[in-house]
Amino acid sequence: MSATPLTWGGRSIPGPDGLPAVAVSLTGPRLAHARTQARSAVDAGADVLELRVDLLEEAGVLTGSAPMDAAAVAGAAAAQVLECLRGLGEAIAANGVDADAAARLLLTCRTAAEGGQARLDAAAYGALLCSVLDGLADWAPERRPAAIDVEVQRGCLPQVCEQAHGLGIDVVASFHDFEATPADEVLEEVLARMAREGADLAKIAVWPTSADDVARLLGVCARATAGAGERSGLGVPVAAMSMGALGAVSRVAPAFGSALTFAVVPDEQGQARASAPGQLPIQDVRRCLELLQV
Repeated sequence: MSATPLTWGGRSIPGPDGLPAVAVSLTGPRLAHARTQARSAVDAGADVLELRVDLLEEAGVLTGSAPMDAAAVAGAAAAQVLECLRGLGEAIAANGVDADAAARLLLTCRTAAEGGQARLDAAAYGALLCSVLDGLADWAPERRPAAIDVEVQRGCLPQVCEQAHGLGIDVVASFHDFEATPADEVLEEVLARMAREGADLAKIAVWPTSADDVARLLGVCARATAGAGERSGLGVPVAAMSMGALGAVSRVAPAFGSALTFAVVPDEQGQARASAPGQLPIQDVRRCLELLQV
């Protein structure tokens, strides 16, 4: 079956014209920088703002020298994440950024196991996300993030999906491999698991060692997003990215069905801080998507 589009803050994912929505990661390193990045991203036409809390100094307890246990995460770390979310939302509201920007936030805490900075084992990671969602239950619905990222390999996806959906928050299940592009059947099973365990969007990002790897990733995405009358699709939107310079084409190839792609905007110093290798400036991504639209 074909995927049902999502709507975050009034933005359709994928867009109404079938093009991928464009997300910009707010990479800090401090909340003040993330606020500036948010304003720049909205001005540049970003559809989604991803808050990478693992990269913020204000959430520094996540990146301590020793891994945290679940009990500690449920307290101090969750409080820091919620404070970062609150601070960003207040800054967006106070600085005249369009009213729906806060409602299209994607909250992500990327672990060291998948290329991020958070030193959390599976138990602590699950405890953190559940504790953050507990805190968000007291927030007005319009102040909550649109979605939360959950690493499928950590094993907590079903639990987090149930809790997030009870709050009207979508779940982006994610999988990253910074060394290789797994076999097609492995990627297809990862995507199927994400859908089976309740994800609203399934995201895979892998490292290519050859052009064939990029082509295989695009093929996996196309099959997973096939509509009625074609091969049976996954049933949820898919975001599929091949990282690095070799895989850049995967970020601007709408014909293969990816619902979401990631781009960068410069910060106040003119530096573009990518959250993953191969991300392109948002203006270039927009132009390529329009040129390659079918």
